[in-house]
Amino acid sequence: MIRQFKDIWDRRDLIRYFVASDLKVIYKNKVLGFLWSLLDPLFMMLVYIILVVFIFQRGGPQFPVLLFSALLAWRWFTYSLSGAITSVTGKAKLIQSVYFPKAILPLIKVIVGMVNYLLGLVILIPLLFIFEAEFTINVLWLPALILVQLLFTVGVGFFCAALSVYFRDLQNIMLFTLRIWFYLSPGLYSVADRIPERFLGIYMLNPFATLFTSYKNVLVRGLPPNEYMLVALALAVAVFLGGFAFFARREPQFAKAI
Repeated sequence: MIRQFKDIWDRRDLIRYFVASDLKVIYKNKVLGFLWSLLDPLFMMLVYIILVVFIFQRGGPQFPVLLFSALLAWRWFTYSLSGAITSVTGKAKLIQSVYFPKAILPLIKVIVGMVNYLLGLVILIPLLFIFEAEFTINVLWLPALILVQLLFTVGVGFFCAALSVYFRDLQNIMLFTLRIWFYLSPGLYSVADRIPERFLGIYMLNPFATLFTSYKNVLVRGLPPNEYMLVALALAVAVFLGGFAFFARREPQFAKAI
Protein backbone atom coordinates (compact mmCIF):
# COMPACT_ATOMS: atom_id res chain seq x y z
CA MET A 1 0.00 0.00 0.00
CA ILE A 2 2.88 2.37 0.76
CA ARG A 3 4.27 1.77 -2.73
CA GLN A 4 0.87 2.62 -4.24
CA PHE A 5 0.62 5.82 -2.22
CA LYS A 6 4.09 6.77 -3.46
CA ASP A 7 3.04 6.03 -7.03
CA ILE A 8 0.12 8.44 -6.67
CA TRP A 9 2.35 11.09 -5.10
CA ASP A 10 4.79 10.78 -7.99
CA ARG A 11 1.89 11.56 -10.36
CA ARG A 12 0.88 14.75 -8.53
CA ASP A 13 1.57 16.85 -11.64
CA LEU A 14 -0.87 14.67 -13.55
CA ILE A 15 -3.44 15.14 -10.76
CA ARG A 16 -3.04 18.92 -10.93
CA TYR A 17 -3.48 18.79 -14.72
CA PHE A 18 -6.68 16.72 -14.49
CA VAL A 19 -8.11 18.93 -11.72
CA ALA A 20 -7.46 22.08 -13.77
CA SER A 21 -8.98 20.41 -16.85
CA ASP A 22 -12.10 19.36 -14.94
CA LEU A 23 -12.59 22.86 -13.57
CA LYS A 24 -12.27 24.34 -17.06
CA VAL A 25 -14.81 21.85 -18.45
CA ILE A 26 -17.29 22.56 -15.65
CA TYR A 27 -17.31 26.32 -16.18
CA LYS A 28 -16.50 26.54 -19.89
CA ASN A 29 -19.05 28.49 -21.98
CA LYS A 30 -21.11 29.38 -18.89
CA VAL A 31 -21.94 33.07 -18.53
CA LEU A 32 -21.57 33.06 -14.74
CA GLY A 33 -18.54 30.77 -14.82
CA PHE A 34 -17.36 29.68 -11.37
CA LEU A 35 -20.20 31.65 -9.76
CA TRP A 36 -22.37 28.57 -10.30
CA SER A 37 -20.38 26.86 -7.55
CA LEU A 38 -21.62 29.63 -5.26
CA LEU A 39 -25.18 30.00 -6.53
CA ASP A 40 -26.10 26.30 -6.46
CA PRO A 41 -25.90 25.86 -2.65
CA LEU A 42 -27.39 29.33 -2.22
CA PHE A 43 -30.47 28.37 -4.23
CA MET A 44 -30.73 25.12 -2.26
CA MET A 45 -30.62 27.15 0.95
CA LEU A 46 -33.43 29.41 -0.26
CA VAL A 47 -35.63 26.40 -1.07
CA TYR A 48 -35.14 24.94 2.41
CA ILE A 49 -35.72 28.34 4.04
CA ILE A 50 -39.08 28.62 2.27
CA LEU A 51 -39.96 25.08 3.34
CA VAL A 52 -38.78 25.22 6.96
CA VAL A 53 -39.21 28.87 7.95
CA PHE A 54 -42.24 30.04 5.95
CA ILE A 55 -44.24 26.81 5.55
CA PHE A 56 -43.44 24.88 8.74
CA GLN A 57 -42.55 28.04 10.71
CA ARG A 58 -39.52 26.44 12.34
CA GLY A 59 -35.86 27.35 12.55
CA GLY A 60 -34.36 30.39 14.22
CA PRO A 61 -32.69 33.73 13.46
CA GLN A 62 -29.46 32.04 12.35
CA PHE A 63 -31.11 29.14 10.54
CA PRO A 64 -30.13 30.29 6.99
CA VAL A 65 -26.41 30.53 7.72
CA LEU A 66 -26.39 27.32 9.79
CA LEU A 67 -28.09 25.54 6.90
CA PHE A 68 -25.74 27.04 4.31
CA SER A 69 -22.65 25.92 6.23
CA ALA A 70 -23.98 22.34 6.10
CA LEU A 71 -25.13 22.52 2.46
CA LEU A 72 -21.69 23.62 1.29
CA ALA A 73 -20.09 20.55 2.86
CA TRP A 74 -22.85 18.25 1.58
CA ARG A 75 -22.56 19.59 -1.97
CA TRP A 76 -18.84 18.76 -1.89
CA PHE A 77 -19.66 15.20 -0.81
CA THR A 78 -22.43 14.58 -3.36
CA TYR A 79 -20.50 16.12 -6.25
CA SER A 80 -17.45 14.02 -5.40
CA LEU A 81 -19.36 10.73 -5.24
CA SER A 82 -21.29 11.47 -8.41
CA GLY A 83 -18.00 12.05 -10.21
CA ALA A 84 -16.19 9.13 -8.55
CA ILE A 85 -18.85 6.63 -9.66
CA THR A 86 -18.13 7.33 -13.34
CA SER A 87 -14.44 8.22 -12.94
CA VAL A 88 -13.20 4.77 -13.99
CA THR A 89 -15.94 3.65 -16.40
CA GLY A 90 -15.81 7.02 -18.16
CA LYS A 91 -12.07 6.68 -18.90
CA ALA A 92 -12.17 3.22 -20.50
CA LYS A 93 -9.98 4.06 -23.50
CA LEU A 94 -7.41 5.89 -21.39
CA ILE A 95 -7.20 3.02 -18.88
CA GLN A 96 -6.80 0.43 -21.62
CA SER A 97 -4.06 2.31 -23.44
CA VAL A 98 -1.94 4.10 -20.82
CA TYR A 99 -0.55 2.98 -17.47
CA PHE A 100 -1.08 5.24 -14.49
CA PRO A 101 -2.41 4.68 -10.95
CA LYS A 102 -6.16 4.50 -11.49
CA ALA A 103 -6.78 5.70 -7.92
CA ILE A 104 -6.11 9.25 -9.08
CA LEU A 105 -9.36 9.22 -11.08
CA PRO A 106 -11.79 9.29 -8.11
CA LEU A 107 -9.28 11.37 -6.15
CA ILE A 108 -9.47 14.09 -8.81
CA LYS A 109 -13.25 14.33 -8.47
CA VAL A 110 -12.99 14.77 -4.71
CA ILE A 111 -10.35 17.49 -5.07
CA VAL A 112 -12.49 19.36 -7.61
CA GLY A 113 -15.39 19.13 -5.17
CA MET A 114 -13.18 20.53 -2.42
CA VAL A 115 -12.17 23.46 -4.65
CA ASN A 116 -15.87 24.20 -5.20
CA TYR A 117 -16.39 24.04 -1.43
CA LEU A 118 -13.62 26.57 -0.83
CA LEU A 119 -15.15 28.86 -3.47
CA GLY A 120 -18.47 28.54 -1.66
CA LEU A 121 -16.90 30.06 1.43
CA VAL A 122 -16.84 33.34 -0.54
CA ILE A 123 -20.62 33.56 -0.07
CA LEU A 124 -20.61 32.09 3.43
CA ILE A 125 -18.33 34.80 4.85
CA PRO A 126 -20.72 37.74 4.24
CA LEU A 127 -23.63 35.59 5.47
CA LEU A 128 -21.76 35.11 8.74
CA PHE A 129 -21.74 38.88 9.24
CA ILE A 130 -25.35 39.34 8.11
CA PHE A 131 -26.65 36.73 10.58
CA GLU A 132 -24.33 37.85 13.38
CA ALA A 133 -22.25 34.71 13.75
CA GLU A 134 -19.95 34.39 16.74
CA PHE A 135 -16.34 34.81 15.58
CA THR A 136 -13.91 33.09 17.94
CA ILE A 137 -10.58 31.30 17.77
CA ASN A 138 -12.54 28.07 17.23
CA VAL A 139 -12.81 28.96 13.54
CA LEU A 140 -9.21 27.70 13.29
CA TRP A 141 -10.67 24.18 13.56
CA LEU A 142 -12.05 24.53 10.01
CA PRO A 143 -8.98 23.04 8.21
CA ALA A 144 -9.16 19.99 10.51
CA LEU A 145 -12.84 19.49 9.65
CA ILE A 146 -12.05 19.79 5.95
CA LEU A 147 -9.31 17.18 6.34
CA VAL A 148 -11.69 14.74 8.06
CA GLN A 149 -14.27 15.19 5.31
CA LEU A 150 -11.59 14.86 2.64
CA LEU A 151 -10.38 11.51 4.02
CA PHE A 152 -13.92 10.17 4.38
CA THR A 153 -15.03 11.36 0.94
CA VAL A 154 -11.96 9.94 -0.82
CA GLY A 155 -12.50 6.60 0.91
CA VAL A 156 -16.16 6.37 -0.09
CA GLY A 157 -15.17 7.55 -3.58
CA PHE A 158 -12.71 4.65 -3.91
CA PHE A 159 -15.45 2.17 -2.98
CA CYS A 160 -17.91 3.74 -5.44
CA ALA A 161 -15.43 3.94 -8.31
CA ALA A 162 -14.46 0.28 -7.99
CA LEU A 163 -18.00 -1.03 -7.47
CA SER A 164 -19.39 0.91 -10.44
CA VAL A 165 -17.15 -1.10 -12.78
CA TYR A 166 -19.23 -4.19 -11.95
CA PHE A 167 -22.57 -2.62 -10.91
CA ARG A 168 -23.57 0.02 -13.45
CA ASP A 169 -26.77 0.83 -11.54
CA LEU A 170 -24.75 2.16 -8.63
CA GLN A 171 -25.25 5.78 -9.65
CA ASN A 172 -29.05 5.49 -9.41
CA ILE A 173 -28.77 3.69 -6.07
CA MET A 174 -26.47 6.39 -4.70
CA LEU A 175 -28.86 9.17 -5.72
CA PHE A 176 -31.52 7.64 -3.48
CA THR A 177 -29.03 6.81 -0.72
CA LEU A 178 -27.64 10.35 -0.59
CA ARG A 179 -31.13 11.86 -0.26
CA ILE A 180 -31.87 9.65 2.74
CA TRP A 181 -28.38 10.25 4.17
CA PHE A 182 -28.85 14.02 4.14
CA TYR A 183 -32.15 13.85 6.04
CA LEU A 184 -30.56 11.49 8.57
CA SER A 185 -27.84 14.10 9.14
CA PRO A 186 -28.40 17.35 11.08
CA GLY A 187 -28.29 19.77 8.18
CA LEU A 188 -31.87 21.00 8.57
CA TYR A 189 -32.07 20.53 12.32
CA SER A 190 -30.01 20.46 15.49
CA VAL A 191 -28.88 17.22 17.11
CA ALA A 192 -29.71 18.54 20.57
CA ASP A 193 -33.29 19.35 19.55
CA ARG A 194 -34.16 16.24 17.55
CA ILE A 195 -32.15 13.22 18.72
CA PRO A 196 -33.02 11.51 22.04
CA GLU A 197 -29.97 11.21 24.26
CA ARG A 198 -30.23 7.40 24.45
CA PHE A 199 -29.77 7.18 20.66
CA LEU A 200 -27.08 9.85 20.42
CA GLY A 201 -24.07 7.48 20.51
CA ILE A 202 -25.41 5.40 17.61
CA TYR A 203 -26.53 8.46 15.67
CA MET A 204 -23.09 10.04 15.85
CA LEU A 205 -21.58 7.06 14.05
CA ASN A 206 -22.81 8.89 10.98
CA PRO A 207 -19.76 11.05 10.16
CA PHE A 208 -21.92 13.84 8.80
CA ALA A 209 -23.81 14.07 12.07
CA THR A 210 -20.50 15.14 13.60
CA LEU A 211 -19.28 17.15 10.61
CA PHE A 212 -22.46 19.18 10.12
CA THR A 213 -22.64 19.99 13.83
CA SER A 214 -18.94 20.87 13.91
CA TYR A 215 -19.12 23.12 10.83
CA LYS A 216 -22.02 24.97 12.43
CA ASN A 217 -20.18 25.25 15.72
CA VAL A 218 -16.86 26.63 14.47
CA LEU A 219 -18.27 28.86 11.71
CA VAL A 220 -21.48 30.22 13.23
CA ARG A 221 -21.79 29.50 16.94
CA GLY A 222 -18.17 30.21 17.90
CA LEU A 223 -17.92 26.83 19.62
CA PRO A 224 -15.36 24.00 19.30
CA PRO A 225 -16.12 20.96 17.11
CA ASN A 226 -18.59 18.32 18.24
CA GLU A 227 -17.32 16.08 21.06
CA TYR A 228 -17.53 13.07 18.73
CA MET A 229 -14.95 14.56 16.34
CA LEU A 230 -12.31 11.96 17.22
CA VAL A 231 -14.84 9.22 16.39
CA ALA A 232 -15.47 10.87 13.02
CA LEU A 233 -11.72 11.10 12.40
CA ALA A 234 -11.24 7.40 13.23
CA LEU A 235 -14.11 6.46 10.90
CA ALA A 236 -12.72 8.69 8.15
CA VAL A 237 -9.27 7.10 8.37
CA ALA A 238 -10.78 3.59 8.44
CA VAL A 239 -12.98 4.32 5.40
CA PHE A 240 -10.08 5.92 3.55
CA LEU A 241 -7.72 2.98 4.12
CA GLY A 242 -10.46 0.41 3.49
CA GLY A 243 -11.59 2.15 0.31
CA PHE A 244 -8.06 2.43 -1.02
CA ALA A 245 -7.31 -1.25 -0.30
CA PHE A 246 -10.60 -2.30 -1.93
CA PHE A 247 -9.86 -0.19 -5.01
CA ALA A 248 -6.23 -1.35 -5.26
CA ARG A 249 -7.16 -5.05 -5.15
CA ARG A 250 -9.53 -4.65 -8.08
CA GLU A 251 -7.52 -2.17 -10.12
CA PRO A 252 -5.72 -4.85 -12.22
CA GLN A 253 -9.14 -6.09 -13.44
CA PHE A 254 -10.47 -2.74 -14.58
CA ALA A 255 -9.06 -2.79 -18.13
CA LYS A 256 -10.92 -6.03 -18.93
CA ALA A 257 -14.05 -5.33 -16.89
CA ILE A 258 -14.87 -2.03 -18.55
